[in-house]
Amino acid sequence: MPTKYVDVDGYAVHYFHTGQTTLPPVVPDVSKGTLFLYVHGAGSNGHFAHKMLDMLSAAHSPLSFDFPGHGRSSGTESLKSVAAYSDFTYSLWQALDVRPVVIIGHSMGGAIAMDLALRHADMVEGLALTCTAAKFNIPDELIDTWQAVMKGRRGQPFTKVSCSPQTPQAIIQEGWMEQIKTDPRVRCFDLMACQQVDLRAQLGQLDLPTLVLAGADDATTPVAQAEELRDHIPNAQLAVIPEAGHWLPLEKPQAACDAIQAFFN
Repeated sequence: MPTKYVDVDGYAVHYFHTGQTTLPPVVPDVSKGTLFLYVHGAGSNGHFAHKMLDMLSAAHSPLSFDFPGHGRSSGTESLKSVAAYSDFTYSLWQALDVRPVVIIGHSMGGAIAMDLALRHADMVEGLALTCTAAKFNIPDELIDTWQAVMKGRRGQPFTKVSCSPQTPQAIIQEGWMEQIKTDPRVRCFDLMACQQVDLRAQLGQLDLPTLVLAGADDATTPVAQAEELRDHIPNAQLAVIPEAGHWLPLEKPQAACDAIQAFFN
């Protein structure tokens, strides 16, 4: 996917688009189909869903970006809370000066998407909540692990827990390569932000088209949490993708793309 930079709140924000490239200060054409904005998860980056976004680009206008301190955007610190990430995403949308978007929010990005729809409704016309939850079950032991990593007391835990047992090793390795693009300190504080957020009491206020996507083998945000979103967001629909885990956009991009297009078309 072609990339560009835009200044948002003093950060040089690296973002991805499809279609023709433009001069540096010119926002690419996003008039085709639905304008999708992919919001990435904790410690991740906008390139994580590039396969799915490339597929969507045949009929639509997908964008994605790296939050400050993630991927290739400037900054060395996380933004510390889901609300802060939501406000930053809203500022990005204003800086790009584009039409309202359907947000594809993955993991932490799903919580950000819900918070955006609740507090910045003018930006959001639909939600594709992917491998996410209104309240994450993040054990203190996981935070302890990443605190040890960021202090240099242990190496990064390259495990297969985020994927389905059916996921090929090459896909798992691709996910690990995305993981190391972001400093462990940022990932640790992202996880702490996820641990603190709780949107359960506000789900009934999300009155807009909402698709909930879940990986059948997701151990991080299990299908039961996706069902909670479906049951409490008015008129939400749930699609469970077989042989996929928490890295659904990377593991099963075609299935995710098909479900999103079927719902929003």
